[in-house]
Amino acid sequence: MRYLSAAAACVASIVVAAGALLAQVPRLTIPGVETMAVEDLRPGMRGYGLTVFRGTRPERFDVEVLDTIHHFRPHMDLVLIRPTHPTLEHAGTVGGMSGSPVFIEGKLIGAYAYGWEFGRDPVAGVTPIASMLAELRRPRRTPSGIIPGSGIPFDIGPTPITVPHARWESLSQSALAHRSPVATAYGSLVPAMTPMAVTGMGTRATLHLAEALAPFGIVPLQGAGGGGAAQPPDDAPTRYENGGAIGVRMVQGDISGNVTGTVTLVTPDGILAFGHPMMGLGETAFPAAIARVMWILASERRSFKISEPVRALGALVNDRGAAVVVDAHAVAPTIPMRVSIHGVEGAPHTDWNVTLAGQRPMAARLAASVVESALEDTVSDMADAAWTVRSRVFLRGREPVEFTEHGAGAEGVRSLPAPGGFELLTRVVDNAFGVVPVDRIEVDLTLRWQRDFSYVRSVSVSSAEVDPGSTVELRVLLGRYGAGPEMHTVRLEVPRELAGRELDLEIAGGNEVVPDLAEPESLDDLIRNVATRFPDDALVVSMRMPGQGVTLRGRVIPNLPASALDTLRPSVGTESGEPFMNYRRTVVPVGRVVLGRDRVRLRVREVRL
Repeated sequence: MRYLSAAAACVASIVVAAGALLAQVPRLTIPGVETMAVEDLRPGMRGYGLTVFRGTRPERFDVEVLDTIHHFRPHMDLVLIRPTHPTLEHAGTVGGMSGSPVFIEGKLIGAYAYGWEFGRDPVAGVTPIASMLAELRRPRRTPSGIIPGSGIPFDIGPTPITVPHARWESLSQSALAHRSPVATAYGSLVPAMTPMAVTGMGTRATLHLAEALAPFGIVPLQGAGGGGAAQPPDDAPTRYENGGAIGVRMVQGDISGNVTGTVTLVTPDGILAFGHPMMGLGETAFPAAIARVMWILASERRSFKISEPVRALGALVNDRGAAVVVDAHAVAPTIPMRVSIHGVEGAPHTDWNVTLAGQRPMAARLAASVVESALEDTVSDMADAAWTVRSRVFLRGREPVEFTEHGAGAEGVRSLPAPGGFELLTRVVDNAFGVVPVDRIEVDLTLRWQRDFSYVRSVSVSSAEVDPGSTVELRVLLGRYGAGPEMHTVRLEVPRELAGRELDLEIAGGNEVVPDLAEPESLDDLIRNVATRFPDDALVVSMRMPGQGVTLRGRVIPNLPASALDTLRPSVGTESGEPFMNYRRTVVPVGRVVLGRDRVRLRVREVRL
């Protein structure tokens, strides 16, 4: 017992000494800023917060500590506060206040970040500053000057005064799970709504964008702010400040979309904001800006700040669970985009020029919203229409990749299938072979106000049996609105290897037939695959052939004998050809979109000896 007591005394002395040593270590090394740990807070303590209610200058609002929710998130507590301010008493939890710094006894405790759904009191949750600083101090995997996730260099240097020119479903599900850990009929304590002010965007386009961004808590709102002037006003701040408004620029130009939040803390190592993730993308790159608040709109459903960016400054480079981090010296990549609509005489606007955030999960979504909005503003007619869409994607160091697609409908151009250029954009910005910066996108839509398409009415041949090696005439009857039927005759040679078999023919519009393509082995293969397609203003006749083909090492090898197929399926390795059904295809130009499909079967006679 004597030895145990001595050991216990020794341990106690070590603990006391360690405590004394830790007490001498400063909790924060940022000049002029003191922090208070969550364990030092008590209910009833009072202090203040900083946020912008109007303009660009932060103002104070009073706060009272209600209590602490321990382990609200893994290894993160949440401090409950009651803010007091005439605006907040009326508006409750306000979207766009996320990140507002909260001070108790003059010491920073964290960021206003969470609120109760359907809550009647202006009670908010504060993300502790220790959790936010941990995100700031997290080492970045991406080398300095490189765009996270892409390998494309950042533009590092003095920030210009002028505005600088993944898979979605799994990303959405992950974000939704993070934002709504407990969904009940009474609401949940979730990150405060993140408003995205959209201007110049049509109602239908805004609705579809809102559906896409809903899992991330980003709410596109028409009339929630402006896109900002091309040049900053003379009185626009030149640097971020604690409690100031910050904007994240998704789209800018003739159509704009800007996410609003609040700066928590400006440090030499970066700017902390939001107090919760924006989209939860980790290391990322979005253009950032100082924002101006026009008004706080009180709403029973969602109160939010109406704001607009006033000066481009830096880039959002980290999007984490407890905060976003902005680098004031970085310029994020952007993609200029032009949309032109032709054939709409007298329309007040036929050209749109925008700049998209070049972040890989977002670029194609934003591009689709721009095209949909341009159509909604220019072409709302419920009338017969046919269209041609030419989309071009300019990849740095390569020739432009161009797509031409046709379509028609009886209800005007209410919406369009995604142009081929957007598919290329999605595939290229997130590919397995290398980095390809996208320099710009161009989309030209030409309209013809007529029901200008054909459809497959019937297919016929002169005989149900044919000889191998002979020529068969396939007669395809196409229907067309407002005109008589149109006959196309296709002459096909009957392959000799089909003797004694059936000749199976399928006739379809080019846009309904998928070419045989090998899995890409390089970036060139990937671009070629996306760009390879049958013309949609033509008929494609597909003849089923015996045997199989394979795709191997980026090549398509058709019509192989069984012995060759066995050779390409090695028993001592995993690299083997992927089999596919053999088709011989014939393209018949028509000059307009062809809809529908049909099929015919013939008997091929045996070879006579």
